[in-house]
Amino acid sequence: MTTDIQYLKLVISGSVNAGKTTFIRTISEIEPITTDEWATEAEVREKKAMTTVALDYGRLTVDESLVLNIYGTPGQKRFDFMWEILSENAFGVIFLADSTNQKDIEATKEIISYFNTHISLPYIVCITKLDLPETMGFEVVSNYLLEARCTVVPLNTTDRDQVKTALLTLLSEVISNLEQ
Repeated sequence: MTTDIQYLKLVISGSVNAGKTTFIRTISEIEPITTDEWATEAEVREKKAMTTVALDYGRLTVDESLVLNIYGTPGQKRFDFMWEILSENAFGVIFLADSTNQKDIEATKEIISYFNTHISLPYIVCITKLDLPETMGFEVVSNYLLEARCTVVPLNTTDRDQVKTALLTLLSEVISNLEQ
C-alpha cells in the first residue's frame, strides 16, 4: 500500500542570536543546511562571529504521511526579503525572542509586525535564554510582546522536548485559526 506523504513548511524567525539555528539543529532528523557567514555588522559581531545570511533548513518526519520542512530566517532587517521568500506556502511561524537583550526583543517585535503586515500566518512566540543570568525574565518579555496578541511560551532551544512542545503549540494555533 502506498501512502501519500504531505510536506508542510514551517518558518522559524526572530532577531539575530535568538536561537533559530539551534532550534532547527535540535529538532531536525538530518544535519541542517545552514548559510552562516562571518558577521559584518559590529552589533552582530558583538553577539557572535558567524550569522545566518540566507536560511537554515532542517526536516522532521512526524509520521509516514507527514514531513515538516523547517526553514530558519536570517535575523537582520536587511535580509527581510528572505522572510517573504521563505514564508511562501508556509503553514505557520515560530518567532524566537532572546530574553537577555532589550534591543533583540524589540527587533523580534518589529519582525512580528513585518510578518503581520506583509505575510499574515498563524504564529506563536517563544522566549529563549531564560536560563541565563542576564535574562529579563519570562513575564517582562511576555508583557512587552503581549501587544502582538499571540501565544507566548518559554523555550530552551537545546531541549528537544521543549522544541516539540513549541511545534505542538503552533499546530494548536493553526487549528484554532482554521476553526474561526
